[in-house]
Amino acid sequence: MLRGAMAERTRPSTLSPVLTGADAERQLEGRAELISVARRQHAELEALLSGRRWRRALLRRPELVPALVAQADALREALERVQRRAAVEAWSEDTPVLREARELSARRERLIGLARRRLESLAVVPAHLSMEEVLTRLEALVRQPLVWELNPGEVLVFETDARFHPRARQGEALLPGRGLSLRQRAAPLARTVLSPLVRPLVWPFLGSGRLRITSERVLWRPVFGALQEVRLGTIVEDGIQLEPGSLGMRVVGNRLLHARGMTDAEEVAALLELHRQAPLRGAARSGVRLESVAIFPAKLGRLAGHAVLRPQGVSFIPEGQGARALSAVTGKATSLRGFNAVPVLEALRWLPEAEFDACVARVVDATGGQSWAAGDTRYVAGSPVWKELRIVRGEDTLVGKVEWAQEAAAGTLLREWPQALPSQG
Repeated sequence: MLRGAMAERTRPSTLSPVLTGADAERQLEGRAELISVARRQHAELEALLSGRRWRRALLRRPELVPALVAQADALREALERVQRRAAVEAWSEDTPVLREARELSARRERLIGLARRRLESLAVVPAHLSMEEVLTRLEALVRQPLVWELNPGEVLVFETDARFHPRARQGEALLPGRGLSLRQRAAPLARTVLSPLVRPLVWPFLGSGRLRITSERVLWRPVFGALQEVRLGTIVEDGIQLEPGSLGMRVVGNRLLHARGMTDAEEVAALLELHRQAPLRGAARSGVRLESVAIFPAKLGRLAGHAVLRPQGVSFIPEGQGARALSAVTGKATSLRGFNAVPVLEALRWLPEAEFDACVARVVDATGGQSWAAGDTRYVAGSPVWKELRIVRGEDTLVGKVEWAQEAAAGTLLREWPQALPSQG
């Protein structure tokens, strides 16, 4: 009889009083207040990161992310406790703290997705990061100052302005219509603000910008948007990726850089490959380029290419051999195509003299070029070098034209060369 009564008392009673919100909060011993505070913080951060000027807004609230991260462990424990007690004690769905906990959990799911998207616009994001780790990295990158100007000791290596490299087909909309009446040509203007006349001109400009390579960094300053930067020493293997359809380039390193609208993207990518690794990595820090060299377009017989004039001789690299020249210098295969060897050869001028000559020799071997020693050749004097530079060796003749920027260097080099009279050329 007694055992029956005790068993009866241990069964859950359907007549037990309904748990009030105040009762639930007392049982949770301060966790309800933690959840309430976290709800406000998460809502504020979600609204902040959803805005167009989210970087600026995050900078104005330096305490928000650290406060959220500091309470992360306690908050996870509080949410787990609420769910566990609600299940064990069969809390009503209308219990305020349970409703708030579920709302907070749903907001955290949205916030992690939003924070990851924001971070992915700045850097590569590993899949395993928690929300707090994502937010910590995001805030650190936003607060890291980026400057377009050169830092002390930093050397400018290359600069291009994609705003003034119009895309192919950009001006087609300005051509007169073929077989169209004035009314037919005017109709699209009445139908849309961004007409076919305006969009091809404006859109490439809006998506373009300026790019710099320095001895330490690559920078992209878009027409609209924040400055982007990647340190050369952090660029990962295969971290320079071209997007041929959009004339874009993506660079992955300590941060993420996404340049667009560059008609010389292949050349820029080749330069980045050179300066991110040996032998050129860090070579430009000296700020000194080799002066006793001239690089100019030339022909060896009927074969077009470029010549490298040095005190001890001249080398010839055939046209269209940029990829092989790049691989010869770095010692690695490359998927880059569509550029000549000239940017590679010019970049080598940051190297000391002996290293420059060694790299040029490797390029010549890899591209099927030729190298002639000065003592085996004759320079045919008579014409200014900007008009014609003619060098002969036996029955072979190399003919080129030196651009004005290298005329002085070529003239200095050729004074020491064996010469032939014009009639002998």
